[in-house]
Amino acid sequence: MNNFSQQKLPVSVLVPVKNEVANLERCLSHLQWADEIFVVDSQSTDGTGEKAEQMGAKLVQFHFNGTYPKKKNWSLENLPFRNEWVLIVDADEVIPPQLQREIADTLAAPEVDGYYLHFRYMFLNRAHWQLTTGN
Repeated sequence: MNNFSQQKLPVSVLVPVKNEVANLERCLSHLQWADEIFVVDSQSTDGTGEKAEQMGAKLVQFHFNGTYPKKKNWSLENLPFRNEWVLIVDADEVIPPQLQREIADTLAAPEVDGYYLHFRYMFLNRAHWQLTTGN
């Protein structure tokens, strides 16, 4: 795909966090292809919010009331996403270039209205299992 790394895809990304400064830069650096990134923080005390803003993410503070909704559900219901597609990524996850290309190809197919992600979990630099999610 030509100029892939320079194109922003019409995807909004949600990264829910609390005290994730150690992971956030790596995560966000692998999401720069997305049109917009929201980091939804639960009052981190380790500089997570500042790191998110430094990396160009939209920082939103979330205050959990102890019941419903939790952070991801609240975000999906309340944030002003400008894209139809929303990808939720935890701060300790990385979206590799191969998946970025698959997402770009999927978005180019107008008949697609959902996408399944196959996760490969890495521990000590080894893949341990795969999990399919989606719905």
